[in-house]
Amino acid sequence: MSTPTLQDIQIEIGFNKMKSRRVRCMKFFITLFNVICILFGLILMAICVINMRDKKSQPEQQSALSRGVLSFLLTLGIALVVTAVLGCVGALREHVRILYVHAGFFIFLVAVELVVGVGGAVLSAWMGGSSELRVQFYRNTTVEDETAKYHAFWDDLQSDNQCCGVDGPQDYAIIHRDIPASCCARAHPLREGGARRHLHASCLTDRTYYMRGCEEVLRQKKAFKGNIFISTGIIFTLVEILCIVLALWMARTIRSERRKLQANLQAHFES
Repeated sequence: MSTPTLQDIQIEIGFNKMKSRRVRCMKFFITLFNVICILFGLILMAICVINMRDKKSQPEQQSALSRGVLSFLLTLGIALVVTAVLGCVGALREHVRILYVHAGFFIFLVAVELVVGVGGAVLSAWMGGSSELRVQFYRNTTVEDETAKYHAFWDDLQSDNQCCGVDGPQDYAIIHRDIPASCCARAHPLREGGARRHLHASCLTDRTYYMRGCEEVLRQKKAFKGNIFISTGIIFTLVEILCIVLALWMARTIRSERRKLQANLQAHFES
């Protein structure tokens, strides 16, 4: 490394003394927004890890698409944390090159997010008409080897979501089966026995079982989660764009002020 000259030291001292409020303000906001990005990335990573563990414990609900989405979100969370830490370092040290690298990484991440978001929307619209739930429901009654497993799956699905059948309880009449206890709010939590059978029979007689189909309930939950995901994505994309703009602005401002100070000092020495 080269030893700094007296002129370089004087330039640095003069720059620190003459540092504008604009640079200090940009440093504060860049650090703030990048801390928000770090927190968001850590939360995203935690959610992905928890979902991956849940999927492993319930392999029947796991698909290649869901694994791919979780892997992408986990990678995105790691990239966000690394890029945001880089931005904090560049802002606090007022390092021009680090700020440019930080802005470049965020530009790449925003481009990837936009491409994946548009692709996901197109894929969701294309696959919107297919119903895996309906296939699983009829498989529940036709596959003898896995009857117990699919009964347990549907019992949990109907009890947790307070629904019955695919389109409603009439689906069980179509396949010539009685409405199960999992469609009854009071009967399902009890263990097998006389009390459960009595409450189940009362539920069928009084028609107090769930009337909504599971497909409608799950579609509404999916739409609600999708709206939250889209809103969060838009807000966070705006935060990323702000980080890009502020990082580029701060880097150009620091470089410009250093050049002006250097030119002033050179003119002073020459005179």
